[in-house]
Amino acid sequence: MNILDKKLDDFKQAYHDIEIPDELAAVTQQAIERGKLHRKRTKARTRWLKQAGISAAAVFVLFTVSVNTMPSVASALENVPGLGKLVKILQFNKGSAGGGTPQDAVDVSFITVQKQGDQENIILNFTQDNEVQENASSFHVSFTEYPNTMTFAVGGARRFSAVKDFETLKQSPYIQDAYEIISLDDSLVRFNVTFTEAIAYEVKEYKEPAQVVITISPKEVTPEDQQPVYAVRTASVPYGETLGAMEESLLVADNMRVLKDKQGGYFVEAGYYRTEAQAQEKIKQLKDEFGVVEPLFVEKREYLEVPGGIVAQ
Repeated sequence: MNILDKKLDDFKQAYHDIEIPDELAAVTQQAIERGKLHRKRTKARTRWLKQAGISAAAVFVLFTVSVNTMPSVASALENVPGLGKLVKILQFNKGSAGGGTPQDAVDVSFITVQKQGDQENIILNFTQDNEVQENASSFHVSFTEYPNTMTFAVGGARRFSAVKDFETLKQSPYIQDAYEIISLDDSLVRFNVTFTEAIAYEVKEYKEPAQVVITISPKEVTPEDQQPVYAVRTASVPYGETLGAMEESLLVADNMRVLKDKQGGYFVEAGYYRTEAQAQEKIKQLKDEFGVVEPLFVEKREYLEVPGGIVAQ
């Protein structure tokens, strides 16, 4: 690890340690003004960082480190949700929502997890041309069950530096797995987060800097909500272009998603149903009406169960 990467990791860790509460405090602007004054006093230090090639994102995080060393400012920032401005709270329709603005050359640069009591915040951060991004790129979030999975798609993303943070995500007691989904579009980043239990969720979009904050917490579900389902799916294949081609062949399915199985293989699911008969009828429709030639299977699955691997005959 070179000195630049080491500094970025240090700054990111410091940023990770900042608590993100639920509401903006009235003292936000005062705290930011004090931070600006402090930055002026450390202008020489900032200039050195830029000469060393540190991005504006890292300088931003350095500011949060400096703030935490100043008692008066740190106290003022106790009720500030990061340093961004709330754009909106996403409204989900059938488990799906989106936000952001179209952009290009975006890097989903890093992901952090911050705990608040029995809640956790998953925070997506963005940079563009090695500079902190003011507005989030176009993104889409969807939530599905069996297993409980949240799928993220970020448009205009040419890099996904945050893939290294999946191991950090999996340290959360609520998160079972996190993995990238292949995309045949080189300007689209996608990934899944699979949860260990039933969760409630809320997604907020921030700007200046661009952030997407997903707040999760446990929720109760009734036995009726946990009845087994019958999933229509392909066989498991390794991560690669074959998986992408399988997904394209099933775009006609309304509830399609890409999942990872227990053995580390990947497959495409074309929806799940309450009865095996409904699942078989869906397979027939996909073949007869839409001409799908990909071999399809029915898998019985319990609530929260990670799918098993299926090998094509």
